[in-house]
Amino acid sequence: MSEESPKESPLRKRPLGILFLEDNAADLELCLRALTNANLKFKCDPVPTLEEVAEKLRTQAYDVILADYQFAGWTGMDALELVRQQGKHIPFILVSGALGEEKAVECIKGGVDDYILKDSLARLPVAICRALEEKYLREEREHADAALRESEDKFRTLAETVTSAIIIYKGTECCYANRAAEKITGYTRKELFAMSSWELIHPDSRDILIEQGLARLQGERGPRRFEIKILTKEDGARWLDITMGRIELHGRPAGLFTAFDITERKSAEEEILHLAACDPLTGLANCRSLFDVFKTEAKRSQRTGRSFALLLLDIDGLKRINDAYGHLTGSRALCRVASLLGDQCRNIDVPARYGGDEFAVILPETGFEGAQQFSSRIRERLASDCQQPQLSVSVGIAVYPHDGETIEKLLPIADHTLYEMKRRGEGMLSQSA
Repeated sequence: MSEESPKESPLRKRPLGILFLEDNAADLELCLRALTNANLKFKCDPVPTLEEVAEKLRTQAYDVILADYQFAGWTGMDALELVRQQGKHIPFILVSGALGEEKAVECIKGGVDDYILKDSLARLPVAICRALEEKYLREEREHADAALRESEDKFRTLAETVTSAIIIYKGTECCYANRAAEKITGYTRKELFAMSSWELIHPDSRDILIEQGLARLQGERGPRRFEIKILTKEDGARWLDITMGRIELHGRPAGLFTAFDITERKSAEEEILHLAACDPLTGLANCRSLFDVFKTEAKRSQRTGRSFALLLLDIDGLKRINDAYGHLTGSRALCRVASLLGDQCRNIDVPARYGGDEFAVILPETGFEGAQQFSSRIRERLASDCQQPQLSVSVGIAVYPHDGETIEKLLPIADHTLYEMKRRGEGMLSQSA
């Protein structure tokens, strides 16, 4: 496992070298399985003692170190100190069964690159890739900055060979851009020189750039790193990891921006977050997301004094449909209702699959009458649907804060009115108590 240049990612060139500090064979197996399931190619050296850690670090080179936090007589932070003493710069990630928020913050401040709880191992491959990417970006950036200090001529030579975009601005006027900047933005250097920097920044990111500029004007020194979105020449949007520094150009201060395209990484992170928040069958929000949205709406309601409604919808006779037509048709019935909810909801409404044959909908700034109208509309659309089998739903309503101020109080009320409606076989909703 030899050292690689900053441009060469071991994820692309060879199996990833992992030193894993773990004394529990079952936990080690679970972690390795998570990496295997993510299609990572790796070679792992598991070690259970601090002495073995020291020996491995002396004789082997590794791309990343994974470590449990608590061992008999020592902790993962002791191992991190050992890494530092040997002058190694290896991404270090804690993989712990229980790590409180205060301890986690302490470890991050102590130099840990990330921490993963053992009940969330799906995040481990992403954390490893992110830590490695940051290491490579840091090494390439440090390499570029060191060369820049030598002379402007050497800087220009280097800037034309690195993969990161390099742009120099005086105010909002671009006075230098390398080839990578042309490739990332889609603009030629001549076009970049004629543009204001504001034309390049996506409106969603302009506040971020203003904040960074104000921080520098207020005396904060050193390079500043942040992520922004830009508008490319082809009207697309790309995410960049930006480091903003100051240089002297022809005797005058200028802003030096180095940028790495992280669009693919951001898309992958957004996809992971989306999958974690969605029901895989219907594509609606899942139960966890429903609870998060409820908390957000409750805080908004407390600020504005406006109520919002929580609806529960249950497909009538789904078991009968499964028995008569098969579970595939039953699954399609769930998707039909989910699609209808998505069509009928406003942009601010949140439909979710609550579980089994039940759905939930949060209707912001809506009282009981508005919720009744929404549920009646859903039932009418189902009644007029010509697809077979014919579907119908029973609905229960609870209103925040009239019926309660927590989801734990509102759900039973909505559930009670739903089953009262189902028991009576009525087409009208009964108002919650």
